[in-house]
Amino acid sequence: MKKLLFYAFLWSGIAAPAQTPPDGQARLVNATTGNSGQARPLDELLVVNAKGLTLTVVDGAGKEYFRAAVSPVITFRAGGALGSHTVRTIDQKGKTTDLFTFDLDAKTSIDDSGYYKSMFDLIHRGLEGSAADGSEVAWNGKTYRYFVPWILDHCQTMKGQKYFKGYGAELIDLLRETQRADGMIYSFVQYMDNADYFLTRDKFTGYSKKIGDRVFVRQPTENHPEYLYVNTIYQCWKADGNDAWMQKNLTSAAKALDYALHDSARWSKRFGLLKRVYTIDSWDFAVEDEYMPDLGITNSMIIDPVKSKFGVFFGDNTGYITACRELAEMYTHAGRLEEAKRFAERTKEISDHLNRLSWNGQFFTHFIDEDSTVVRKLGVDEKSQLAQSNAYSLNRAIRPDQKKAIIETYLQLKNNLPVGSPGEWYAIYPPFQKGFGGHNEIWQYMNGGVGGHVGGELALGAYTSGYEKYGTDILHRLFELGKKYDDKIWFAYTGSILPAPAPPVFKPLDLTPYANMDHWDRGGDSAFTWMNAQRKGDDLRHLPVGEQVFAGIRFQVIDPAKNKRKSVVAVSKQKGFPGAVEIPVNDTAGAVYLLHTSTKPTSENVAGAVIFVYADGTRRVHYMIMDKQLTYWWFSALQTDHSGVAWYGKNEVTEGAGLSWCAIDNPEPGKVIQKIILQSPEDRGIYTVLGLSLSDKAHYVPVKPTSFGGPDNWAAAIAMSALVEGLAGVKNAPGAQAYSTAVVAPRWASSKTDSVQVCIRYAASNAYVAYQYQHYPKEKLIKLVLTGGGEAMQGHVLLPEVARSVAVVSKDGQALPFRLASTPEGARYADFSLGNALPAEVVIQYN
Repeated sequence: MKKLLFYAFLWSGIAAPAQTPPDGQARLVNATTGNSGQARPLDELLVVNAKGLTLTVVDGAGKEYFRAAVSPVITFRAGGALGSHTVRTIDQKGKTTDLFTFDLDAKTSIDDSGYYKSMFDLIHRGLEGSAADGSEVAWNGKTYRYFVPWILDHCQTMKGQKYFKGYGAELIDLLRETQRADGMIYSFVQYMDNADYFLTRDKFTGYSKKIGDRVFVRQPTENHPEYLYVNTIYQCWKADGNDAWMQKNLTSAAKALDYALHDSARWSKRFGLLKRVYTIDSWDFAVEDEYMPDLGITNSMIIDPVKSKFGVFFGDNTGYITACRELAEMYTHAGRLEEAKRFAERTKEISDHLNRLSWNGQFFTHFIDEDSTVVRKLGVDEKSQLAQSNAYSLNRAIRPDQKKAIIETYLQLKNNLPVGSPGEWYAIYPPFQKGFGGHNEIWQYMNGGVGGHVGGELALGAYTSGYEKYGTDILHRLFELGKKYDDKIWFAYTGSILPAPAPPVFKPLDLTPYANMDHWDRGGDSAFTWMNAQRKGDDLRHLPVGEQVFAGIRFQVIDPAKNKRKSVVAVSKQKGFPGAVEIPVNDTAGAVYLLHTSTKPTSENVAGAVIFVYADGTRRVHYMIMDKQLTYWWFSALQTDHSGVAWYGKNEVTEGAGLSWCAIDNPEPGKVIQKIILQSPEDRGIYTVLGLSLSDKAHYVPVKPTSFGGPDNWAAAIAMSALVEGLAGVKNAPGAQAYSTAVVAPRWASSKTDSVQVCIRYAASNAYVAYQYQHYPKEKLIKLVLTGGGEAMQGHVLLPEVARSVAVVSKDGQALPFRLASTPEGARYADFSLGNALPAEVVIQYN
């Protein structure tokens, strides 16, 4: 027995006594952590030197989950309900002889000591990476916390944050209190400084309103806040099991869903479906084409119920259908069956309408105009476009055959990606060529950007639709992108990156006839000294001369010794300097490159100007802005897409002196440039050019692989959802809340690991599930040690591909009834039920 105790301590990593405690005192030891007063689910605890006849362990809910005869060393696993656990020994008379307590607590974690722990950690860090809009808002003297202050972003981010932060319901409380009389839900509570913009924009519509001491805004183009409001209520209830809070929201939720059917700007009588103006998926900016009416300020974000052209976007409807189904479930749970029936019937009716209109056999068609005479000219076959809400619809109330078809469509796209694409998880594909400009240029953000958040939804849908390997493949690729770009999963990536063009052909111009300054402090009778230098040696004497390549650009630098000390073209308002110098060109160019610098400007940072004069007499002016196109020649530092430090050296006075390069794309590349005029600044500054080169093509800026728009913590949250519910496989059973009955569906057989520890907790409650998964391929055996805080657990364990059948499933050494389940795609699962969630060891032996 002494030997057993020694090995138990040795395994735990804490100091092992040479023998049982010599004082004979009974002790409780956490062999996993060494902290006897605290434990995590499935930690191994030891009771040493116990006295009495029987030992029992009772969980935080008062339920006994371990009983054993007293022996010198007794081992048990912590589990059951969280809270204070009691370890008690009793003698033959039922009298307590020893009493210990420890606190059981759980935090969400996934740990394989390797790849998946790193994946979990990266995604978890990304959950905290929201925009600088804070995390709470004060309204009428009360503070409400949120993940993002928009109901859209908050709902999506909660999919991951609910495992770490328990205040997802607070934004719902705020939006319920400010719900408009007709049921409308505001898109967000004002958190920026430009509330007057929204009040001006929506002055006559009521979409923006000051309520109490805050402004609440409904983005007029959106038709999703109401269903997302209900989705979020449902998520909160599933996480905390708070029936009273859920029932408090039912009337408001029904009112919100009814609003969409009764507002003329939200409901299509023709199609019997939700409608909106033409946007990219569910975003809040409308297409700018010939059908957009002039409504005033920011036409693309406002609507007119009469003048605007509306149509059906399928994502509004799959989301709404799901919200109706969720509300029906909540009404049923509350015993309000008539209301439940009303929303269940609405679910079926709208589903039928949507499927007839939008389902094309492979995916849902992005947008269908109400007015059949509307013919959009957006540079793309709109019927071929795969929009991101198809991925989101995989986890909504659509048919299994539709899920399969959508996944197959994404798999086909994966095998036929555009050049330089990071993945098939597009916001929309192919992108629009017209109609969406500004911050939605092609292959960026919503117009053909690849969404990290889309990848997460697609992965989760793949896991639950029989495409387990595909789900895991997506998570792997998201993780690898995260490691590659700033240690996070981005909301959007550039959707296609073409190979870099051939290097430009440079043609340096000869500035010898126009030079008037020395780049040394010498100067001469006909040459200015460098920058009117007042200190001897304060110049650029170490600058290489002749043909040089700086930052990959060919320049011809004049040797002042060979040109009467004239090596620089200088312009200034100072006495003796020319105010402008004309350089003949008589050639075409894609871009012009300058090797230049200046004194520090005294006003508006304008150092000078470069003027293109074309053969047809037209002109284009480009102002040279300090720290944008050039930098001061002392301690030069500059880096933009079109400029940088070309040369850096030292002189007799300073250890750092340099010159900038700057690329100016020719705005009229088809025209012959007659001449370039170098213009002085209006103050007394000196602008200098030491090299000027033409290029046969525009300046190439490498495309950034990451895009922009949308909070990155949204993308992290969706990935966390896929990792928790999909790969780790922990979720509520149908009809359950707060893991009262939990489904444990580990899909690690599709992964790189055979051993992992998982603990998943809803932060808003004590609800949790924990398990240790171990696969022994040689023995054809899977072992699960699992527990939770609920009443029961259902196992749904993915078997490895080599498994053809299951020989036996046992619980704690006793045979357990099981069922072999198969998906249409050929995956096999071992299904079983446990009558409670107390610590248990389940072994699956497969053939």
